[in-house]
Amino acid sequence: MYVQPIIDLATGQSVAVEALARFPFASTSSTTGEVFAAAHAAGRGRDLEAACIRAARALRESLPDSLQLAVNVSPDALSHPAVQDALNGDLHGIIIEITEHESANPRDATSQLFELRGRGALIAVDDVSTGYAGLTRLAALNPDIIKLDRNLVTGIRNSRPNIAVIEALVSLARRLGCLVLAEGVESIDDLTALPSLDVDYAQGWAVAPPSGQLEPIADRVAEACRASRQNLLSVGQGRVPGPATATRVAGMHHATAALARSGRRAEFESALAEAADTLGLDTIGVSILTEDESMYEIASTGAALDPTTYRLGDYPATAAALRHATMIEIQTDRADADPAERTLLLRHGMSSLLLVPLIVDQRPLGVLELAHRLPHRWTARDITHARGLAEHVGNTLLRLR
Repeated sequence: MYVQPIIDLATGQSVAVEALARFPFASTSSTTGEVFAAAHAAGRGRDLEAACIRAARALRESLPDSLQLAVNVSPDALSHPAVQDALNGDLHGIIIEITEHESANPRDATSQLFELRGRGALIAVDDVSTGYAGLTRLAALNPDIIKLDRNLVTGIRNSRPNIAVIEALVSLARRLGCLVLAEGVESIDDLTALPSLDVDYAQGWAVAPPSGQLEPIADRVAEACRASRQNLLSVGQGRVPGPATATRVAGMHHATAALARSGRRAEFESALAEAADTLGLDTIGVSILTEDESMYEIASTGAALDPTTYRLGDYPATAAALRHATMIEIQTDRADADPAERTLLLRHGMSSLLLVPLIVDQRPLGVLELAHRLPHRWTARDITHARGLAEHVGNTLLRLR
């Protein structure tokens, strides 16, 4: 079994590996798929799949606890006794990746996946847009991860039709509550084009080739991911991702129009509350920057105003965000979070924060704080909505002051 890393496009860090079977006895002209086809033709295909699953799971102990392990299985093999035995026990940390083969009994496959998920497995569907992963079947399976077909991903930067298809699939994934993984990423250009399309994870030779042992992610790959994310977080920059749901777009237009009409503090706070509800946020806060480089909160939805005045110098991440006109993400479960911001977030009972500088005419006014009580992955769409909301809030503050 070889392994190939899967990375988080926001950080460039490995989040999982896929276990891939290799057959040293096969002729140089035989592909892995041809070996499996020969096994199925001989009536031993399910036994071979079970053997590969067992060999893949044997790798789990050698992997860091933080990494998930993805194993492949065809949908009709799920009910085979040998495969069920190979997938027995606790499946936390395991991703069951359903291959593109069409199922003879989709209802039975769905039931089997439900049982596997109950034992801790995540479910991924391979090669979305082709073959087995038709859109109606995708919706019925309701997976945790969808894997974009490599034919959509390779050369994505220069393919408008493929970009349009990926945007549509990402929109569907968000409605289904799925993460999106692009496989077949063959160049750094493709890698850096994916974050603005709201793709979460990436896998391919540009990240790392399959190998007999897990290797660290190359610095240039991690740096490219972080640079792309930073560009997305820059205020006033970044490509606008595909369309959000009609409900959210209409709701945001209504909220920003209410901000534009605000003539009193109560109207301003009501518009913020509407924006928080539309975006599904637990709270939106607005803090003002004073002439002596201090910050204090003037508005907060869903929580009482924080009466504390904070010195900007004690919060270097916020100071840098204002200085460079870039958003920052604070996740309390990430070790690389700014300690001061992380402590403050925990004190207020929040787990995830997107902090957006309020800058009007190149003048920093303060920050807009979008927060969730539970861990939250900030998507490119979230970032776009936050950027637009910050522009309206900044202009409203100048008018109301």
